[in-house]
Amino acid sequence: MVVHQNENIKITFDSKKKRLTQEWSGFAKSGVFREAIDKTVEFVKANPVETVLSDALNQSVVKSEDAEYAASVLPTMVKNGMKAMAFVVPENVFAQFALDKFSNTVEGAPTEYFKSLSKAEKWLDEHSGSH
Repeated sequence: MVVHQNENIKITFDSKKKRLTQEWSGFAKSGVFREAIDKTVEFVKANPVETVLSDALNQSVVKSEDAEYAASVLPTMVKNGMKAMAFVVPENVFAQFALDKFSNTVEGAPTEYFKSLSKAEKWLDEHSGSH
């Protein structure tokens, strides 16, 4: 089920796995990026989401203030039932650096980084309550 979509992001929900997936592409301007983050949080608050997969393999560098904004909402998602979050990141050092802002932020839910979608999905399957 598609939750939100524009030229830079497609957010889908798998009700069987209780997984919300963000598929990023290109460079998202601050407004577009933050709207996607807000839509993610709204969906997690209103639905039984256990895991979140952020596929940033095709995403351009995220502005550091946008990365901080996204990191700031993670505790809200944990409070609303998110058990784990995985990022699939490109080799690009800058994108990894921007996404790395998350790693020290999440309390109560493991966060991990992967270079392949399949490894991220497997890890999330192990960290969800519905496997």
